[in-house]
Amino acid sequence: MPTPTGLPKAGEVWEKTVKLPPDWQPHTTRFVVIQRGRGDYWSLRVAVRNGDHYKMDLWVDAAYAMQQGQLRYIGPAGPITRKTLNLG
Repeated sequence: MPTPTGLPKAGEVWEKTVKLPPDWQPHTTRFVVIQRGRGDYWSLRVAVRNGDHYKMDLWVDAAYAMQQGQLRYIGPAGPITRKTLNLG
C-alpha cells in the first residue's frame, strides 16, 4: 500500500496517464517505483518495462503529476519483479 498520505513507495506498481499532442488521447505508462525523493517537490526513480527488460528512469516532475491526478496506484510488485529489480 502507498504511504499513509498516498505517496508512492519502493516496490509498488503505478500508472502514469498523460494526454499528448497531436491527438490528445491518453497515453498510459505502467512502472515500478525504485525510489522516491524527499521534500515537497519529490522525484521518482522508476523502472519501465521495455520488452524483456526494464529501463531505469528518473522522473523529476512526479510530485506535479500526482497533484494533477496523473498517477494511479496499481498494487505491489510481484516476487519475480522485485527479485529482478533487487527490491528485496
